[in-house]
Formats: sequence, structure tokens, C-alpha cells
Amino acid sequence: MDGDREKQAHDGLLNILNALNTPGGCSKGLTLSEATLQEHRQLLHDIRRGGGEALVVTADRVQQLLAEADQRQDNDLLRAWHLWLNEVILNRRLLLARPKLLVDWLLERAALKGVAEELQLLHTLLKSLPVQALQLFWPILSILSQPQDVEAALLLVMCQETVYVELGESDDPKLSQYLANNLLQPHYEGRWVSSHSEKLPLLLAHTLQLLQKIVSKNCDYAEQHVPELMGYILAYLPYGACGEYPAKLHVPRRVQPAQQAAAYATEEEDQHQPTSSQGKSSSGGKRSKVRKVRTRQKQKSGPSGEAGVHNMPQDRLLLMSNLDYGCLTGDTEAGTPSDSEAQLAQAGAPKAMRQLLASVRISALHLMSALTKQLPRRCLYGYWHAIFPSDEGSQTQHHLLHLAKFDCNSRCRALALQLAGQLLYGSKGYLSQAHSRGPSTFTPFSVSLARSVMTVYRSLTYILEREYAPPVLTQCLKCLAILVQATPFDQLEMGFVYEFVLPVKRLAKSGGNTPVTVAALMVMEMLVATPRLTQEMSSAVGLGPALRIEAQMDCLHLEQEEALEREHFCEELCDSEAEEENDNEQEQQQKQQQVEAAQGLIEPSSIPRNSWLLRMVLRYLGCPSTEPPLQLECYQVLLAMTTHIGLLRKQLAHLGRAIAAGLMHANADVRLHAARCLDSMGYQMGRTQPEPSDRELELAFWLGLLPHIFKAFNAEAAPGPLKSALCDSLSNMGVVTFEDLPTGQRHSLVAFLSGCSSDDAEEPLVRAAALRALAVFAQHPSLKANLVFVENVAELTLRLTSDSQVAVRIKAAWALGNISDALLAGVSGNSERVYDELLDRLIQTATKCCSDHDKVRANAVRALGNLLQLQLQLLARQRPDVGQEKTQAQAAIIKLLDCMRTAGGAKVKWNACYAIGSLVKHREFFSGSAGLGDLLFPSLCQLIVQHANFKVRINATAVLLQVEQRADFDSHFALVWRSLLEALERSNALDSFEEYNHRDGLQQQLCLAIVHLLALALPNDLPACQADLEQRVDMVVPNWRRVAYRMIPEQSAPLFTCSQLLDQRLHSTAVMQRPALNFIVKTLRLDS
Repeated sequence: MDGDREKQAHDGLLNILNALNTPGGCSKGLTLSEATLQEHRQLLHDIRRGGGEALVVTADRVQQLLAEADQRQDNDLLRAWHLWLNEVILNRRLLLARPKLLVDWLLERAALKGVAEELQLLHTLLKSLPVQALQLFWPILSILSQPQDVEAALLLVMCQETVYVELGESDDPKLSQYLANNLLQPHYEGRWVSSHSEKLPLLLAHTLQLLQKIVSKNCDYAEQHVPELMGYILAYLPYGACGEYPAKLHVPRRVQPAQQAAAYATEEEDQHQPTSSQGKSSSGGKRSKVRKVRTRQKQKSGPSGEAGVHNMPQDRLLLMSNLDYGCLTGDTEAGTPSDSEAQLAQAGAPKAMRQLLASVRISALHLMSALTKQLPRRCLYGYWHAIFPSDEGSQTQHHLLHLAKFDCNSRCRALALQLAGQLLYGSKGYLSQAHSRGPSTFTPFSVSLARSVMTVYRSLTYILEREYAPPVLTQCLKCLAILVQATPFDQLEMGFVYEFVLPVKRLAKSGGNTPVTVAALMVMEMLVATPRLTQEMSSAVGLGPALRIEAQMDCLHLEQEEALEREHFCEELCDSEAEEENDNEQEQQQKQQQVEAAQGLIEPSSIPRNSWLLRMVLRYLGCPSTEPPLQLECYQVLLAMTTHIGLLRKQLAHLGRAIAAGLMHANADVRLHAARCLDSMGYQMGRTQPEPSDRELELAFWLGLLPHIFKAFNAEAAPGPLKSALCDSLSNMGVVTFEDLPTGQRHSLVAFLSGCSSDDAEEPLVRAAALRALAVFAQHPSLKANLVFVENVAELTLRLTSDSQVAVRIKAAWALGNISDALLAGVSGNSERVYDELLDRLIQTATKCCSDHDKVRANAVRALGNLLQLQLQLLARQRPDVGQEKTQAQAAIIKLLDCMRTAGGAKVKWNACYAIGSLVKHREFFSGSAGLGDLLFPSLCQLIVQHANFKVRINATAVLLQVEQRADFDSHFALVWRSLLEALERSNALDSFEEYNHRDGLQQQLCLAIVHLLALALPNDLPACQADLEQRVDMVVPNWRRVAYRMIPEQSAPLFTCSQLLDQRLHSTAVMQRPALNFIVKTLRLDS
């Protein structure tokens, strides 16, 4: 094919040269001399005689002949040379030496005329040059304006795209921004709006692709030109979407952002900051709490190659798969534009043209994706009204979901839905402003946003009911799952949950296509995982009783037609009687086939008809032919259901059977997900005290699963993450269930975990998980008083605190904190005591851990405080000449003070303050070393006044309340008093709104500390106290009175009695100190 084109170009050039040699052959322009013609023939002959080998020709020789032909205005000859040179260079039969002169000449010609053949030759030359040479031509090429001719403009864009891609990171941002503006300008001018050229789709596609590359590398340009880029994208989203030909071309219009949306993106800004900037804030790194399913936060690397994907957080997994839909849909019209597509356009075939039109829309979607990734959330939400439909009656075609509903190309529909999911991801803070109820006099932003959200739901429901392509259905369901995760259901009108749950249920029950079924269950997982289920949501997923919907409709006084419609939805969601009978038959068969596997599990009760989701999940898990990806998602749904464990307690038998089957599955990922499901279920059950009727169910649940847990743990080649998850699940067995276990089972469980944590051949993370479970058990009544068991766990803990993995050391430090709690409680309520050598090693280890990672330190300071209390108690009972223990205790106390003063994390600081507060109660704290007060009180005063985290201030102030004698303050009494007044004055200054909830608690603690210091004050302290109080009386008194009248009477009594007690000291106080005391009494009096 290439040889034929080269031969045609050669013959055409030769015919023109022969014609010029005849009389009258040069009808246009100046006549070529015989010598010039001979040079043309000689160059043609030299290149042609090379045969199959490449011939090296200097570029200046070629440029000289072309320039001479141009000077004589022989356009036919010039065009023939361009066509033939392009072919021989493409076929590598001609190599140009020193091509810079020829490229410069072609660039100059492109700036003046923009002829298609010259630009084609220029494109071919640029593709053959090295990167170093391309850098010389880029400044000129990037500023060339678009020609009027469509084909010439296409070739110029291809030249610019070729060089831009080759330059990569070495490109000058200013030049690429100038190029982007040149690309946008002719479209906004409407230069080709009336053109019917078949090359126009290629021009649009290549322009969009080049803009995508520029936007991806130039974040500043993207942020500065969002209105132009967004308008350009939206103009070409519907280009030929419905299969019309010729496609209608729209002139782009700038899209202005909505100002209301800019203020609602603070939460997403924090969540989408780069990792390098996620340092600790001044308030100790505290962030807004978002409730998630617990076990997702503990997911680790899986045992197999695919486990890394399965173990990712579910919300991120939604955006990971199906990035390229061309091969998945089997749609041959889903290609991207290339050089060969020009031939398809010339053929004029409808299918080829549909392919080119689809490539324009695909390129527009890719450009929008690149643009939205570069924008901060506060900027992106300003264009919500342009990207998503504003209401159901909107007829505009320029938004994503219109493309997803009506595009004739399945890949375009799938990409539009994928992009919609990308935009919806992380929008929970923004969508939380949506509210269906508002004033009737005007339409507030919250109501408009709620209408838009409802329209998005109905658009996605429309797609689910009418779509047939599995990849599009899968992507639509993933998009819906992301939206469900971000929706404030309790603020929106009722009814739309039933509308989308019905088609999702049909797709989930079909089971014909595993990816579609998995995605449908993912939607239900996100719906069930919503922290606050509305009554409509509970009824839709079958977690609540069937009568709940009736009570809801009675409460809201719905109209009769609406009530009938809701009842119809509710009835349609319930499984039919035939399905219920079929499930019962399958259960009976499974019982007969799995008697040995299910030994010990209690007889399950029947599942209500309205609990269709639970029935479906259990049906899939009980079917041997269910594929592993579907089983994994079923366990994810069960895991989400565990957040509402109160509604599932009656079904523990069914859940136990499903988990037991998963733990015995051949697939490692299935076993891991079953273990994590058990972990979450145990955690949720252990959080609440079970009803007497449920205690037997929970006990039977664990008794039936313990053999399967042991068998799965000891299975050959059991992966480490599975073993860790199993140990974590055992640690979440509630205290009530643990105490109800038979004695033999308790001993077996403790022996199993002890053996695992002491096995040096086991992975460190598995040993740490087993140790954590033992540390939890050490808090249970039956084991807390068993000092031998507690000491044994302490020995196991010491082995892991120096492990090289931070995650292991964190769990070991947490276990050390629990063990120290148990040891302290054991000494207080038992005549036995821990032996000295173990206590010394525990204190040394805890002191060493106080210099480790922040998460290790947070637990280590808690343990160190408990252990030091224990040692101080023992020192008080022993001889006063025990010097080694005192020295060790003083070193550990100094380490605690260092953590309180210099540690970065807020949790480390407040745990250190709590530990020190428990130590200052003991007289040995201050009597052991005279220098501790010099370290303690200045550090506490600095925290009380300056620290941004109010919980740290509260805990630091609480330490002062534990100091029982005035002598302990020594010379620091005035500093502490002054710091308390200053802290009370500054307590209304909030650096972060997150501290608002702790402000009242801080002020209350400060006022109680002021009362405590006044009770300990000596007469000589009163003049200084008066002077400090006078300076801040205007701010201190209002806070004092507000705290006193806000507190409950039992807690506010010290504030009300403070002035009375001070009054009683007036007569016994020296005359010189009486004015100061009188001023303090009058200032703090509350009964006036």
C-alpha cells in the first residue's frame, strides 16, 4: 500500500517535470530553465536509484529546489515534490542530512500560508528528528495560529502534538499555555461551525487530545482558564452522540462558576491534599471524624497477586477498574484517532464516520477528566450546575448524564459514567448542604442542590432500567455506589430510595454477569453502611421490620396514592413465596451436605421475606458455583450490615454458617474476607450489652465458629493477613460471651493465643495480633485477677516491643498499656504483687518506647504512668534506702515530662498529662527529686495557655487539681495562678472550629483549678494573686459567672462556696494581706 502511494507520487512528479520540458508546459508562473529542470530530474533520479536502501541527501539541496519552485509560483510542481518527499521519508528511503534549514523553511511557509501538503511533509520530518533538534523548533511551532483550512489545521495540530509529546518534561510551560490559547481561539470564533469537511472530527479529536496533555502538565493554566476549557468541553460532549450525520457543531461558550458552591468544599480540600502536605496541624493533627466500616481501616496486603486490589479501601476500588472500555464492550467504534483514520474518513462509510464522531466525545471526556483532576474541590463544585443536570425538566444535552443515557456508543456511555463517579467521589461535604425542605418565597442553594442530586439519582435509575451493555451497567452501578456514599438521605424527600433499589435488586439477583452482580451488591453495601439509616432505607434493604414503612407513612400523613405506591415498592422488594420456599429447600440440602462442617452451630431460624438482601447474600455464599469476586463482595455486604448488628442478632445462626463456610473456602481472599467480616461482627456485638435472650445466641455463635477459626489458622500455607484477622476477631469477643464460655474453651483459647504469640517462627504481625487479643482478655474479670496470666502476657509483650516493624511495635505498646492497667488493678485488689525484676524491665521498655513513633508513644506514656504508680506504691512500703528503684522512677518521670513538653502528637501529650496527673497524687513524686517541679509546672503552664488542642489543655489543667499541698508548687505558685487566668481569658479564642465542643469543658476545668489554688494559697501569695486578677478582671469574671451558672449543681458547688470560704479567712489573715483577699472575694462572689 505504501509502495503504491510512493509510486503514484513519483509518477505524478515525473509527469509534471516532463510536461514542463515541453513547449507551453508551464502555463502558470515563471518558466523554469533547462538547468533547473535538470537539477530536479537529477535529484529525482538519485533518490529513485537507491532501490531498497536509504539515500542520504543534504536538506539544503532539497530546500533550494523547493524554494526555487515556489519563487517561480509553480504550485503543481511544489505540491508534487511535497507528496513524493513525504512518502520516501515515511518509507525510510531518504535520509536528510542537516534538516534544520528545510524545517525552518517549512515553518516559515506554515506561518504565512498553511498549505496542507507542506504541513504533511513538516509532520513527517518532525517525527524523524531527535528530541534535541525538536527543542529548537518548538518556540516557533507553539505560537503558530490555526489555518482556515480544516485539513491544514489538523496537520498543524498533529505537528504540535508530536513535538509536545516528545519534549515531555522539558517543555516550557509558557509556550504550552500560549499553544493552548491558540487551540481554543478559533473554536470560540466559530471558524469551522459551517464546515462540512470529513476531516473536522479528526481536527476536533486531536485538538482535545493535545489540550488534555497540556492541562495534565500545567495545573496553573487549568485553574486560570476553567471557564474556557469547561465551555469548550461541554460544546463537544454531544457531538454526534445520537448518531446524526452530519453532526451539528456548537460554538463553545464560557461557563461561569456558581459562587454559592465555593464555600462548601473545606472537608474535601483536606481529604485531597497531597501526601507530602499532610503534616500535623497546630491542633495535633486532628481531622474531622468520618465513620467508616471498622475493618476496612485494617486491610493489609493480601496473600495472592490480586489481594492488593481486594484489600484496598472500597471507595477507592470503585474508581480503579475498567479504565479502558473499548475492548470490554466489543465496540469497534471505540478507537482513538490516529493517522490511519484519515483513510476511514475518505471512505465515507457510515461506520467509520460514527467511529470518528465517537472519538471526539471520548477525547472530550478525557479532557474533562484531566481538568477535574487538576482543580481543587472548591473550584470544581462551582461547575456542578454545568456538569450535572440541575433538575428533571432540563432539556440541555451538554452534561455527562445525558451522554450516559442517550449516546449511541457504549464506550462513550461507560466513560461518561466513570467520569461522573470520579467527580462524585469525595463530594460528601458538598452534598451535605442539600436539603429538600426550604422557604416557599425563594429557592435557596440547598434546595437547588437537593433537586440536582435527585435528578442524578433518577438519571442513573433510568440507565439501569434501559441499559443492556454489561460494562456500562457495571460503571453505572459503581457511580451510583459513590453517590450513595455521599448522599445525606435524612435531608432529602422520601421515595427515591425505592426507585433505585428495585433495579439494583433485579441486577443483583440475575447473577448472569459477575461484574454487574458485584457492582449491584456494592451499591447495597454503601447503602447499608450509611451510619444513620432512615426508615425508608431500612425497609428498602430489609433490615427493619416490614411494618416500619406503614408507621413511617402514618407519621408523615402521606396522601393515599403515595402510600399505595410505597406499599407496592415495599411488596416488590420482598422475596416472593416461591423464592422463600426455594431458599428453604436449599438450606435443607446444605444441612444434609455440610453436617460435619457445621458441627456446633445452632439451628437457624427462618429469615423474614422482607430481608431480601440478607437472603440473597446468604444464597450466593451457600452456592458452590459462586465465583470468588462475588463471594468477596457478599462478605463486604455482610460486613457493612454489622454496623446495624442490633437488627441482625436473630440471624446469627445464618451468619455463623456463612462465615464458617468462608473460613474453609479454598480461595485465600475469600477466607480473609470471611475473617474480617467476623472481626467486624464481633466488634459490633461486643460494644453493647446483649439482652438476656441474645446471650445464648452469641455464645452459640462463637462456640460454633471456634473450631473453624482454629482449623483455618492452622491450615497449611495459611497467609499472615488471615491469621492476623482471625486473632483480631477473637480479641473482639465480648466480655460477656468470654465469661460465658465453658472453662475448657477459655483455657484452650488462651493457650492457643499464647502459643501463637510466643512462636518465633510465626510472622511478627501475627504474633502482635495474638498478643493484642491476650491483652484484651487481661481486662476480663476472670483473668484480671490472675497475676500469673498477666505476668505471662507481660513477658510476651517485652519480646515484641523492639521489633523492626512499626505496626508490630504499635500493637505491642497498646498491649503494654492494657497489661499495666491489669497489673495496677491486681496490686490494688490483691495481696500478691508483681515481682520486682519484671516491673523494672517493663518500666525500662516503656521508657524506651516513649522515644519511638507517635502511635507507639501514645500507648507507652499510658503504660509508663501506670507502671510508675505501681512502683511508687511499692517504694512507699519498702525501706527508704532503696536507691536503684528511685533513680529508675525519676528517669522515667523525666521521660514523661519530655513527652508532655516536646512530643508532636496531641494524643501523646494528653496521655502524658493523664499519666503525670495520676503520679502527683503520691508524695514520693515530689519527695524523690527536688528538680521535678522545675520541669513540671512551667511545662504545664505552657500547655494550658498556648496549646491549640483544647483536650491537651484540659488534661494539663487536670494535673494541677491533683497537687494536694501548697509546698509542692514551691516557687511556681504565682506562675501557675497567672497562667490559669490567662488561659481562661484566651479560652474563647478558637484557632479551629473543631475545638468548639471542648471549650466549655476547658473553661470548667480552669475555674475548678482556680478554686483549688485559692484553697491552697498562703497569705503571702494573696497580693500577687490580686495583682494578676486585676489585670484580667474584665475577661475572667464573665467567664467565671457563665461557667458557674452553666454547670450542674453537683459540680458547681466549689465555685459558689469559694468566696464564702475565703471570707472565713479574713479574720485570720494578716492586716497587710486583707485588702488582697477582700478584692478576690468580691470579684469571685456569685450570690450577688
